[in-house]
Amino acid sequence: MVSAGLPSIAALALVMVGLGLVGMTAGDLPGIADQLAAPRWLMGALGGVLVGAGWQASRTPAQVLLRRSPPWVELVGFAVAGIVLARLSDWTRHAGGATEAIAIGAGINAAARILFGIGLGIVLGYVAFQASQARQSDDKR
Repeated sequence: MVSAGLPSIAALALVMVGLGLVGMTAGDLPGIADQLAAPRWLMGALGGVLVGAGWQASRTPAQVLLRRSPPWVELVGFAVAGIVLARLSDWTRHAGGATEAIAIGAGINAAARILFGIGLGIVLGYVAFQASQARQSDDKR
């Protein structure tokens, strides 16, 4: 039977993917935004929303009942925080090719790529597991 809620490992994976997206805006290395010709602020917003979704999914039912604002308001806040972090990462990149990127920016970018890859692997594994569970339950009928 397919579970109704999102397990904590899948929620953690969403947070990892989101942090990876935001982290890839730092440094000089090309990231997903450069490969897709997307603006870095968009990658920050998407990363922030993924972090917020993982954060919301990891809450207990009692915490959900005590929520003071609707879930979409929290997601907007996380998206804005992601955009701000993506804009702040401008300081870790080189200015017009005159200088190299700050070493910490390149380090953050490299670590974010690893974090993104691990998180994406967990998400894809969870989706494949749920699909196989659903197929097995359909075969039993």
